[in-house]
Amino acid sequence: MIEATARFLHWQGWRIASVAAVMLLLLGPALWNGYPLVYFDSEDYVEMAFSWQPIIFRIMTYGLVTVLARPFDTLWVIPVFQALLMAWMLHEAVWAWIARYRPHVYLAMGLLLSLATGLPWVVAQVMADMFAGLTILGVAVLAFGSALPRWRRAVLIPVVGLSICVHMTHVAVASGLVLVLAAMWLASRFSLRMPRPRLVFVLPAVALGVGLVPATHWMATGKGFFSASGQVLQLALFVQDGLAQKYLDEVCPGGAPLKLCEYKEQLPHTADEFLWGPSVFQQLGGWTGMQDEAAAIVKGTIKTFPMDTAKAMVGNTLTQMELIGTGEDLVPMSWHFVKTQLRRYPDDFRAFRYAMQQRHGGIDFELLNQIQVPIAQAAQLAALVLLAVAWKRRDRISTGLLAVVIVAFLGNAFVCGALSNPHDRYQNRIVWLALFAVSIAAIRLDQRFTAKRPASAGERRPVVDYPEQQNQPQKQDRPGAGHRQ
Repeated sequence: MIEATARFLHWQGWRIASVAAVMLLLLGPALWNGYPLVYFDSEDYVEMAFSWQPIIFRIMTYGLVTVLARPFDTLWVIPVFQALLMAWMLHEAVWAWIARYRPHVYLAMGLLLSLATGLPWVVAQVMADMFAGLTILGVAVLAFGSALPRWRRAVLIPVVGLSICVHMTHVAVASGLVLVLAAMWLASRFSLRMPRPRLVFVLPAVALGVGLVPATHWMATGKGFFSASGQVLQLALFVQDGLAQKYLDEVCPGGAPLKLCEYKEQLPHTADEFLWGPSVFQQLGGWTGMQDEAAAIVKGTIKTFPMDTAKAMVGNTLTQMELIGTGEDLVPMSWHFVKTQLRRYPDDFRAFRYAMQQRHGGIDFELLNQIQVPIAQAAQLAALVLLAVAWKRRDRISTGLLAVVIVAFLGNAFVCGALSNPHDRYQNRIVWLALFAVSIAAIRLDQRFTAKRPASAGERRPVVDYPEQQNQPQKQDRPGAGHRQ
């Protein structure tokens, strides 16, 4: 009994130390910068944590995260919290799939992701972007992490729910993954090769995340809604693609009651210029005054030019898939964030002002992207190859993980590219999952990392879903399934 207790404490100590080490690796950019990284949107999220007043082009749920900094009077709480959540989720994923008893493998994975991907730069920001990858990885662990005890997967449900609710793109991607996993579950009834996801954990997590968005808005405003700016964002993208002007050229000569008819020759060339620059959008009422007209133009454009709209959506999706660089718009924020910093966290002002991000010229990401972008591109191609290998070897865990990651990449590119506006940061925030999933699948090809280890006193054996290791017939998780080779 004493020996078993000592062994248990030994391994728990190693696990805690390894999670702390990976957390520090993920905090590397913030520590090097001297302060958490801030983006243009960070100002709104920090302000909402104090005012709890809605901003029409933001959802309020990330305020649930930024409010954590208020009792401590420092924004450092945000990246520390995000790094801890990500380190923990990575630990659970590695435990579930390859290395329950090997903390050094988890540490190696954390080091690989910290050096070869932009994940630490996403974690270090006061932004919801980190939770996009956490959502996808969390759904994969809940669906295919059968080696984790049920109670540990249940503990992850609120974490995944929080990750989903902090941004509308996460809600859309997670909802799409549920449909894909449901289809896989149905297909698994007819094919032994098809992974069978555990929807009993996935469904409550996604339902929680989706439900938190309108619930948070209802508590703050008395109205439950998801987003008040979706149609305006779509109009801006149509302006960028030329579809809005094409539609206005079609309907304005006939006397369409649209305010943009008078300014259709003055529309800017990009969605960002239309929304944030000195464009006619601001003159005609901005986010509030243009909502009804935006909805009418978007609906009319899709109805009048369905093929052109579909072609533009496909093109934007493919463009978004290619945009994976780190550091987009992480420019000096002395002119933008400074008022919020002084008003909300004055004790941090000196650290903010002298951070690397605010120095002349800002942070140069060119060399970093010259290394990391080719690695990410290679990892995405390798994911497709290893998906075929895992399917052939009937490794349902690797097949499920790779399928979730690949589908999530496509779904994120569609939601962010075709329905919003292609930007590097949208795909960069999740592309690290390609290297992670490929590493997991590659390690699983070596049976030494997934073979069962004799359980010591007080330990439960992990569930291994790797058929090449099963040398004796055993009960499968579906009726009538027999020994597979």
